[in-house]
Amino acid sequence: MEVHHHPQLNHKPKPWKEYLLEGLMIFVAVTMGFFAEGIREHINNNQKEKQFVFSLTEDLKDDRQKLEITILGLQKSKKMMDSLIDILGDQAAIPTHRNEIYYWGRLAPRIGTLTVNMRTYEQLKNSGSFRLISKMDVSNKIMAYYEKIPYMHQIENLYSEEFANYKRAASNVFEPTVFAMQETENGNIIKGTDNPPLQKTAPAFIKQLNIYAIYMNGSRKEIIKNDEDLLKNAGELLHDLQKEYNLKDE
Repeated sequence: MEVHHHPQLNHKPKPWKEYLLEGLMIFVAVTMGFFAEGIREHINNNQKEKQFVFSLTEDLKDDRQKLEITILGLQKSKKMMDSLIDILGDQAAIPTHRNEIYYWGRLAPRIGTLTVNMRTYEQLKNSGSFRLISKMDVSNKIMAYYEKIPYMHQIENLYSEEFANYKRAASNVFEPTVFAMQETENGNIIKGTDNPPLQKTAPAFIKQLNIYAIYMNGSRKEIIKNDEDLLKNAGELLHDLQKEYNLKDE
């Protein structure tokens, strides 16, 4: 049987410089790929950051508009409550100002609940995307602004408790039929002209109503102060975001 022998191939070893060059090329290729991936991620993060910042500026514009309207309403109702407190504190003035007492007693306690737009902030916080905000001072200012919101709700809750006490005291002083006649078909409250009598005029009932009105007005002053601070902070944060990210104020 014939045996076939495979010829032995003698490979000439490569020069060490050639091995070094091949290794260097592989290293450069891997390094370039790494840097390319890093650049892509950096560009992607920058785009996401700008999207979040733009969304925040829109939320802040919405907050400013709501705050301005809310503050005006609070200041108007505070003036009415001041007048009600003055009259209730003067027993001699009550008989000739019952129209005003009914009108202010119905309208002055009312305040609107402020709803701050926290859409983007909650998204940043819950998704862990705060890391995308590359400017640390901007990130700190964003968190500082939204950390004021719980205190705002705390004061509003206190006011709601005081309002509940006021309404219990008011049920002893005001005639419900007069309140019913004050309300128009579209829900507006009008001031009467016939100086209707109060249900009870004993000093104990009037003073109880007045003390709750004073409590409420104190809380309202704090709400106004807090909302004014929030409005100022919203404007400052909006300005900083527009400046740092070159956004136009539309």
